[in-house]
Amino acid sequence: MNKRLINLLNILFAVILAIVMTSWLNLTFNNYAISPISIVYFVVGLVGFNYLIHKLLAIRSQQWLLLATSAVVTVIEELMGILVNLSQINTFYFPDVKSIIILLLINMIIIFQYQKNDLFKIVVALIMSFFETIAIWFNFDVGETLWSWVLVVGSINLLINLVSLKYVRKRSYWLLSSIAGILFSLALVLGKQLYDNYQFPAFNVATILTFMGFVLFWTAIVALIINYAINNQIVFSSNQQNSPIQNWFNQLKHPWLWSAVVTFIIFIPAIIALAPGIWSYDTPYQYFSMTRNNWNMGQPIASMMIVYFFVQIIGVNFLHSVATGLFIMIVVQFTLAAVIFGYGFKVLNRWQLPWILQVVVWSWWTLHITNWTSLAQSNTKDTWCGLAAVLIMIFLLEMWQDGPKFFHSYGKLVLLILSLFVFLTFRNSSRLVLIMFLPFWLGFCWKYWKQIVAIIVATGALFYLFNGPVVHSLPSSAVDVNQGGGVRNMDNVGGLKAQIIFGGYVNAGNKFSSADKQLLWTILPKGTPEQYSHFYSPQFADQANTVWGQLGVHYHHIYQGNYNQRRSKMMKQIISHYPLATLQVILNQNLGWYYPQSTYPSKSGNIYNEVINETKNGPMKKDGVIINNWKLFPSLYQLIYGLEQDGTYYQYPVIASFFDPAFWGWIILVVLLILIAQKSWKALTISFFITIQWATLWAAPVVLVRYIYPVFLCLPLLAIMIYIRKSKLDVIE
Repeated sequence: MNKRLINLLNILFAVILAIVMTSWLNLTFNNYAISPISIVYFVVGLVGFNYLIHKLLAIRSQQWLLLATSAVVTVIEELMGILVNLSQINTFYFPDVKSIIILLLINMIIIFQYQKNDLFKIVVALIMSFFETIAIWFNFDVGETLWSWVLVVGSINLLINLVSLKYVRKRSYWLLSSIAGILFSLALVLGKQLYDNYQFPAFNVATILTFMGFVLFWTAIVALIINYAINNQIVFSSNQQNSPIQNWFNQLKHPWLWSAVVTFIIFIPAIIALAPGIWSYDTPYQYFSMTRNNWNMGQPIASMMIVYFFVQIIGVNFLHSVATGLFIMIVVQFTLAAVIFGYGFKVLNRWQLPWILQVVVWSWWTLHITNWTSLAQSNTKDTWCGLAAVLIMIFLLEMWQDGPKFFHSYGKLVLLILSLFVFLTFRNSSRLVLIMFLPFWLGFCWKYWKQIVAIIVATGALFYLFNGPVVHSLPSSAVDVNQGGGVRNMDNVGGLKAQIIFGGYVNAGNKFSSADKQLLWTILPKGTPEQYSHFYSPQFADQANTVWGQLGVHYHHIYQGNYNQRRSKMMKQIISHYPLATLQVILNQNLGWYYPQSTYPSKSGNIYNEVINETKNGPMKKDGVIINNWKLFPSLYQLIYGLEQDGTYYQYPVIASFFDPAFWGWIILVVLLILIAQKSWKALTISFFITIQWATLWAAPVVLVRYIYPVFLCLPLLAIMIYIRKSKLDVIE
């Protein structure tokens, strides 16, 4: 039989075994499907079972003893589990067949990995596995088949630890991976209790063991990732031999055009299923307000203008249809995305990255359903900001790889300025992102500092022209455009100020000094922490802002005098006098950015809530315009609706994590550590463009996936920087 066919069948069989193991563990653990541990165990199963199949096919006579040994060990382990279970509940329990088979297979992989000089490593790996298994025990709600999962999970952990201790030999890799281990462990230990009770976990033996176990677990995992990414990468080279697929692609007359066309064709099902487009969030009210010459809604003016141009001017004035105008806007957004993604694919191919990486990046942009729904949103600030961000990121990579060519292309420079302008005007926090990133940008492009300064000046002039004369010329009922929601002040933190004051008082109000209480009563009516807990949602800052506004209607004296100064002073007092309570507020508010075992924005909803919700779950509470979905293909519409709106993706282990923004944040940290291990300083500098955007999300009023959409689009470009090299000068040995 053909060797390639044999390898393909081996992989297929390994995938089946990995799926069986993942499904069994998903039935055992609550929330296992949305845990990144499910990805780790699936990959371990996939690689391990494939390795085992190859070993079994080439087994020699003396190795049959190893198989017999693994069978005996499995029997002994199962008997011990039965006896322990019998002593605990006085009932005989025979483990199910799946757990026995999985345990046997894992033991066989361990036996094949074992060598005579590995005895010390085996002992260390066993100790690590013990604490790791305890951590998983405390972190998940375990079903009744207690000892079955303990044996299987303990064996998988043993295999992970043994392999990491055996193959990761650089201390620097272990040191860097320990950073991830500590942070990931904190995210899981703190996150679980904050998610369940909104409170920090008790400092007890269980908490310490869980933290220590997860530190060991994630340190070993990240060490393996760093080691594999560096030692098995295909280094970029302009002389690299093209693959047949790359040769075929490069022979096309217009590869960029073909890539964009194929991308758009893949988008067609989403366009049809969600037609005329997603009309949600503030858009129904925003559009109603604009058509009555009132441009003071709390959205960036650029976002409002796009909606007005397509829906009102093209749709109503020319085509006499609001829905048709919306549909044209959505098609334009998908077309623009296809062109940008197609260009990105062309650039990656020109750099001759491994073909599989190009496919992964392109698939992330085209096949991930988050793109389908986000590109169909009519509330376009996050969509357009995201598309601008990914184009900026592509241009940053081009500056790194071929600076002279890029800076001598006037067309690309103009596109970069326009992208920066869109990035700034469609997302208020983008100004802070660009200001913080500018020193890093100048650092890795210092040779072209004059061009960078010219680009920034040109972008700033466009922004000033738009934010000044253009915005102020629009009709608005607001006294101040910045207060009314045009382009808001840079110090606006999306409700975090109100959240810190409300939450700080709720969490630590009983410890407030008399001076702090007196200051608090100058900006809020008197009340106990228990009373204010009814006004405070730990995960949703808009509620505090709404309540604050309602209280102001009945207590007019609160807003008299230097109200803003008193409020800022109160926030600073809470941060300085009650830091633990403040930290609790911030971690509760942003739980969905770092805890990957949660449903957001509330326990009854999910992080994609209201993405496909034309009527905001019922009658509109204020004047607005409703556009219902055409439902040309109801089954396809329901599939996408179920995944995004109802959160059905939570049912599928491994897949669920790729819908989870917290997991995306974990990926960012791992990539940063790999770049540091590689000493790829220019790539690390470029990565700050994405990292800073992620950091600013912590000031958002609630965790929603549309806020992180620009980071989501740039994430695959961040990951492939591991495999990009321009010259040896980029890596300092």
